Amino acid sequence: MGCICNCFVGLLNCVLLTVGIGFVISGAYLNIKGNSDCEKVLTTPLIVMGGLLLILSLIGIMGTSCSSTLCMYIYLTLMFLLILGVIAFTIFVFMITNQAVGKVIADSEKVIEPKNPMDFSNWLANKVNKENNWKKIKSCLIDARLCTTDEYKLEFNFLVLVDQVPDIEVYNKSLHNLQVACCKPPDVCGFTQKNELVWEVPKSGPSSKDKDCKKWSNDGDKMCFECDSCKVGVVENLKREWKALALINICLLAFLILIYMLGCCSFCC
Repeated sequence: MGCICNCFVGLLNCVLLTVGIGFVISGAYLNIKGNSDCEKVLTTPLIVMGGLLLILSLIGIMGTSCSSTLCMYIYLTLMFLLILGVIAFTIFVFMITNQAVGKVIADSEKVIEPKNPMDFSNWLANKVNKENNWKKIKSCLIDARLCTTDEYKLEFNFLVLVDQVPDIEVYNKSLHNLQVACCKPPDVCGFTQKNELVWEVPKSGPSSKDKDCKKWSNDGDKMCFECDSCKVGVVENLKREWKALALINICLLAFLILIYMLGCCSFCC
């Protein structure tokens, strides 16, 4: 039984080693080939995670192949701590992606403090809402040409071709949520769209007192990037991505627990 467990642990650690090498290579590639800080944002996490997986898997391989009790003890201890870390991070992700964030962004000068010390539902919104953080995010959105990509322009031009004047609801549905939030003024403003990037303010002024109406600009580097609706859109987009990350973490957690259980079996036998 112990021999079988050793074989399985060794095989699974080889898989873990391959994943670790992939993470390190990906992080190094982004660091070298990335054209901006936005593209390099995952460099450090990838290299750190890859390095940890490399060290952990190598210790596990040494412990099983050399039948080293010391290596297996260190390996199981580190694996246990890693499992606890993944569990804690996954729980944290679910906590911060739990509620809507519109009310948190409503006052850009205000940071919402949770009434419950264990309530982290506004944590992500508060992070995005901080001036220094938002400047970096806005710069990334502009660098990514969110509102000036050929795909964005194609949607408008196609709707004009088939319907002369695009229906605002149809147009909104054809865009990515982040484009609706950051690349056009809120519908309540009553602006008239002239082309894919230019909106005309009615002579009587905006039809709503929404402060985002005053923040809109036809400048391609400004548009609605300072609007609260854009910040809400970014947070909601981050929430979706973090929830996907949490699901990946659950799969990783199951994989790590399997290795840990087989390692314990091998260590005890």
